[in-house]
Amino acid sequence: MTHGHRRDPQGDDEAYHKYFVRQRSWEQGGSAQCDQLPLERRLHVKADQMHRHKAYLTRLYADGMPLQALQQELREKIGVMQETTAFLHAEGPQVAPVYAEIYPLRSNGRDTFGFFALGLLLLDSPAELERFTALIQPGQRDRLYLVDVLARAFMPTYRMAKKYKTDKENLAWTGPLLRALASPPGQRALALAAHMENWCRLMRPWGWAPNLDTQGRPENLFSDFAFEVALAVCAYDLDDSAFRDHPYYPADLVDYYRTNLRHTRDAWRAEGAGAGVEIDAPPPPAPADLAKSKRKGNARWLELVCDGDTDAVESAIETIGKPRKVADLGELLEALDNTHVLQADMKDDDTVVAGLTQMAEARGLEGLHVPDGPPFGPARCSAALLAFAGWMQQRGYAALALDDGGDNWVAVLVRSAYRDELQQLSAKLGITVREPDQAWTVCVRAAPTSLNPSLNPKENQ
Repeated sequence: MTHGHRRDPQGDDEAYHKYFVRQRSWEQGGSAQCDQLPLERRLHVKADQMHRHKAYLTRLYADGMPLQALQQELREKIGVMQETTAFLHAEGPQVAPVYAEIYPLRSNGRDTFGFFALGLLLLDSPAELERFTALIQPGQRDRLYLVDVLARAFMPTYRMAKKYKTDKENLAWTGPLLRALASPPGQRALALAAHMENWCRLMRPWGWAPNLDTQGRPENLFSDFAFEVALAVCAYDLDDSAFRDHPYYPADLVDYYRTNLRHTRDAWRAEGAGAGVEIDAPPPPAPADLAKSKRKGNARWLELVCDGDTDAVESAIETIGKPRKVADLGELLEALDNTHVLQADMKDDDTVVAGLTQMAEARGLEGLHVPDGPPFGPARCSAALLAFAGWMQQRGYAALALDDGGDNWVAVLVRSAYRDELQQLSAKLGITVREPDQAWTVCVRAAPTSLNPSLNPKENQ
């Protein structure tokens, strides 16, 4: 029986019911039996209990337990963990020194974040937060940098380490989030939105799949959520409107925090201040080597259009698969973000100009500028697109038009060396490609002869 409106978009009643029956049976029977075990075995069982308690709380959230009820469960489990930690530290060293270093919150993996977010975003008072903080392992050698950055935003006395090791195991999902937080304030929300578009794919190594069989195999439950993103949004007071509807974004946790805690418990923190430290973000992954790639067909087409951006390619493939023929170009274009394709209404010159600028800057090319007009509408679009094609050609890229069958401007970029390959792949996939001077000359006579020196290819030669 579910605890409420289930938050997990893929789990079913039976799978969660079986999990909670097992968990509660283990808690009721295991506690009494544990006290009768030899000390060495008892220590092992109690250490394992803390991991189970953290997983239990996140599964209560995934199953739909109302936040107020979850608060009470959280408080009770924190009390149990405190008692367990005290026992391990008092009795453990006589069996093995490692027991003195065991704490419920070790900041070195994904399983930390669910419990961490529930504590930071639900506990009402500074005293409760301090009690929660006591569960964090001090002086941990393999601390996760992202955990410490977010902890510092909610606990100003939290001490970060002087140095952190590169965490390759978690880099796929911590890297984009750290790069988003290291962005200029006005760009953070947009960067987080882009990260959330890839979040499910990034969670594959942690158990997410497009169609989990939780009914036939209850152990396949994926009860994780983007708790780390919720913490970042709350810590830095970011706009989450672009991804609030994401099925794995814990929006209700964020809402509770904003309504009940941000201006009371955490009123000390200035708006947008976050951790108050400069973020040391890892560099983005290197693009694929287009000359050595083994991709074929639609995957190769995407790779060329995305300029080797592996994340963008994998995200698009996750959405549309690898069809031999592209039956719906609109679906393909929808799977790409604005840095890899321009799609705008025939009259929407502002969207065209913004899109061209974004595509150029995403490839590290700055200096593209389009004046406000006149002309406006289709004439300005035509002139901007044609001049953009020349400007990009001088910088090693070919701008090509795609025909989506409608009254839209559709443009992609490909490195000039792979222009012919993209056109050949397009023909095989059933994608109509047109040359700029053929597709983008609509109303061009109404445009001025010189749009702007920085966009006029002849004046840049």
